[in-house]
Amino acid sequence: MNTVLRVSKHFWAQMKYAFLIPVFFFVFIIIYDPFSFKTEFQMGGKSWTFHLLMLTSIMIGVLAITRLVFYFLYKYIEFKWWHYVIWCFGEVLVTSFFFALYTSLFHLNHDRMPYFTALAVCLKYDYLVLCYPYLFAILSRIIRNKDLEIEEAGKAPEESLVKLYDEHKRLKLTIDPSAIVYVGAEANYIRIHYIENDREKTFVIRNSMKSFEEPAQKHGIVRCHRSFYVNPRFIKLLSRGEDGIIYTVFNVQGMDRIPVSKMYYDNLASLL
Repeated sequence: MNTVLRVSKHFWAQMKYAFLIPVFFFVFIIIYDPFSFKTEFQMGGKSWTFHLLMLTSIMIGVLAITRLVFYFLYKYIEFKWWHYVIWCFGEVLVTSFFFALYTSLFHLNHDRMPYFTALAVCLKYDYLVLCYPYLFAILSRIIRNKDLEIEEAGKAPEESLVKLYDEHKRLKLTIDPSAIVYVGAEANYIRIHYIENDREKTFVIRNSMKSFEEPAQKHGIVRCHRSFYVNPRFIKLLSRGEDGIIYTVFNVQGMDRIPVSKMYYDNLASLL
């Protein structure tokens, strides 16, 4: 639960929850009628189907807003799994607040139900019905992340490792390419910035950047500047600095940013 959350950075990957979860709620209520929903929501002179449609519409609106907020926060904040679980719990709570407001206005016999009484009713429906789609979404994402980890770990060791040599063709470093954050040029040297045991480390080799071209192309590490190669999987976003230069913002805490040239910007942006 304390590991880093890995979800898609695409907008619609998050917004789909704003539609799929309400659809589940709508269908579940129709089929199973939990806690006698159809009887309890015959109120205000309207049928239970009317109220179910209204509640579903409210849920779509609430989740569209909360998922939009999550989409933008995920770009700047490193979410852990327990953060995400709390976020999902909070989404249901906020939905219940709005459901309670609606319910208190349409109480049976036109007598307004006290808000907190309505809130208790709505919390019962929301948490006990929505626990199913939220648990499914969380568990499926955990399984997907585990599959990715197994897939990465199962690669042939010799083929998957990057071997770096100095200018005299002597092997100096063998490293998993998925651990490399970026590589920078320093005069006649190249400096490799990588992650080991969740800590940033560097290794300096006397050689030119040209020597890194082949392993970079083979392992998906791309050029972002004449003096830098970068691993896209560690980039949270690209941000323009006060000096007008575009820089990488890494999802590794404390990692220095590096510049991105206009020549390489489009290619790098397409990989994020």
